[in-house]
Amino acid sequence: MIGKYLLLFLITFNINPNFEAQKVAELTPYQERLIQLKDFRKNCRIALRPFRYDGSLTTHFTYKEFDYAKEVEIATIQNENYRLSFNSMGISNEPIIIKIYDKPKKYKNRVLLYETSDVAGNEFTTETNEMIEKLKKAKSEELAKNMDISYTERTYQQKIIENIRLKKLYINYIIPYTERGYRIDEEGNESRVITKGSIILAVGYNNI
Repeated sequence: MIGKYLLLFLITFNINPNFEAQKVAELTPYQERLIQLKDFRKNCRIALRPFRYDGSLTTHFTYKEFDYAKEVEIATIQNENYRLSFNSMGISNEPIIIKIYDKPKKYKNRVLLYETSDVAGNEFTTETNEMIEKLKKAKSEELAKNMDISYTERTYQQKIIENIRLKKLYINYIIPYTERGYRIDEEGNESRVITKGSIILAVGYNNI
């Protein structure tokens, strides 16, 4: 009986030798996209080395008929230098802008710590040590303009600035305006084309 089933299996396999190839060919665009993003996340994490991996976040977005921002928040250990690894291989349309702040967008006095444009189809990293220096400079300039405090208070505030740390970072992805696109099917029906993109952020810290 076992030999009979084994023979049937071999016959089926020989009739359809390209079974695995057919399975791959049957993947939907969505499934292919998921496989791509998995590879992008892996590369994004590798770019953190030799920093210790702390986590990652994939942000999906849709292009609209106006500019808008998506803000994500990450927490940091105050005394560690963090590396942020970005992978924008999932953006195949209009490039986006990335801005990183010390506070969320509801605060008008937040400090711009990092900015880069033309983000699409590339990979890059940045570190928080550079951001902290920018934050110190901005706070020192703000303190210098304040003439209503005493010398003692000014000295005290300057010491606070020198020891300032980043507890959280607020990453803003600026998505540009894109004209609405349409397509017409074989029956002449018109439908809107929705254009999407994805960007991956991996975070690691130097715990030496």
